Amino acid sequence: MKLEDLKKVAEPYVEIPHIDFEININLFREINGRENFNQLIRNNVAKKFGVYIWVNADTDEIIYIGMAGKVKTNGNIGNHTLQNRLLASRGREKITKKDILTNDYVFNFMQLKNIESLKFHIMYSKKEIPPTYIESLILYEYYKNSKKLPELNNSF
Repeated sequence: MKLEDLKKVAEPYVEIPHIDFEININLFREINGRENFNQLIRNNVAKKFGVYIWVNADTDEIIYIGMAGKVKTNGNIGNHTLQNRLLASRGREKITKKDILTNDYVFNFMQLKNIESLKFHIMYSKKEIPPTYIESLILYEYYKNSKKLPELNNSF
């Protein structure tokens, strides 16, 4: 399954244009690599709700489909934006119990899988369209066509 296919599924529910940029592994090897990653996110990703897709730039394999912005019980979409999500913790490391920030998570994954460059594809949801809905549509389409989830998606 290709990124273009997933973009077509999301198209009725997201704003145009989409945002695309790449993260090269060498960015993390710079003296301030982690902060440079964070600055790249701040410069390219707005504080809006929506979905994001990570793609291996060498193979075009979709690695991860994620979102930011859940509907709360009062009907409002939550305040955790895409920018916040891509700068936040990805959870705790099992042994040390320390938070794993997204910059470390991305760098560690790229090293482990020998990925030189990772494409980030950002789609902002239209007003009143929950990002969880868009993410579900995209994940279902991916699953339906691939009979599996992207490597970093644990469940659906």
